[in-house]
Amino acid sequence: MNAVPDHPELDRLSADVAGLLGRVGLDPSGGRPVRRDRIDVRFAAMAARHPGRVAVRDGQGQATYLELEWLADEIARRLSGRAGPGSAVAVRARRSCLTAGAVVGVLRAGAAVLPLEPGHSAGLQEFLMRDAGVWVVVSDCGLLGGEIPVVKTGRFVIAVRPPLAVRREVAPGTAFMALPAGGDPGRALAVRPLPHADVLAWVDGCVPMLGAGLDDVWTWFHSLSLDLGMREMWGPLLSGGRAVVVDGDTACDPRAFARLLARQEVTVVAQLPSALARLGAAARGTVLPALRHVLLSDEPVDEAVPAAWRSAGIAPHAMTWDVSGSPKVL
Repeated sequence: MNAVPDHPELDRLSADVAGLLGRVGLDPSGGRPVRRDRIDVRFAAMAARHPGRVAVRDGQGQATYLELEWLADEIARRLSGRAGPGSAVAVRARRSCLTAGAVVGVLRAGAAVLPLEPGHSAGLQEFLMRDAGVWVVVSDCGLLGGEIPVVKTGRFVIAVRPPLAVRREVAPGTAFMALPAGGDPGRALAVRPLPHADVLAWVDGCVPMLGAGLDDVWTWFHSLSLDLGMREMWGPLLSGGRAVVVDGDTACDPRAFARLLARQEVTVVAQLPSALARLGAAARGTVLPALRHVLLSDEPVDEAVPAAWRSAGIAPHAMTWDVSGSPKVL
């Protein structure tokens, strides 16, 4: 129902990508097992299997799996010698169809990602970067004072910051430097490491339970600075589906969000329970026949919220899940 036509000109490159993965022992065809402990490695395998499929769509355009893989490789190459294992790199990026490529590129370089929203104040960004020990920044929306651009890749600029007196050593296996659980990205709170394993455990717990796959369309709704934002984008991208970027204005307007869900034929949406309550109130009278799963996380679930959602008949075929821990149907 939501399958995206392949691009033959990109599909012809599938063998080249698969060959590259094979040379490093990551053959996606099954001849050798793909490592399953890193987000970037699993994304590369997915790009080799489905190079021409649209991976992410935003209000201005879209990117295929292979296009994101190319971007990730180029950013990783440019970061070589500047950042790697034991360090964190700030990704200051608009929510766009290319953001995932920048994130994968930093992970492929061996570094952890410190996500920064463009709307964060300069003071908060400086605090978070000092706390995470960041001295390299990847940005598509400008630089702060003292950041020196060294190279550009597409719309992304890689810049260096003044050396830190004390360099923070990031633990092996860290994917993201996150705010504390429940933290507000507008407040200055110390960052904490979020391992690849935590993100992948969420994906591997949700995707099989949902039966999610190539035909599914997920929303990317939340800030990458928050745990749920770091997790929800990988549900589609590590299962061959498509992510739809929800811009900030739409995320703040439940009626506009309901229209986007209908227009993009979204099948999987992740929300805070409080946000679902607002969406249910705003979307009364709207029917979302494509929606199959509603994932609730990161807040206690009041049973009245999913009950009101179901009674409104907005998504007659959708199951509601609590995915804060082990997924369970509500």
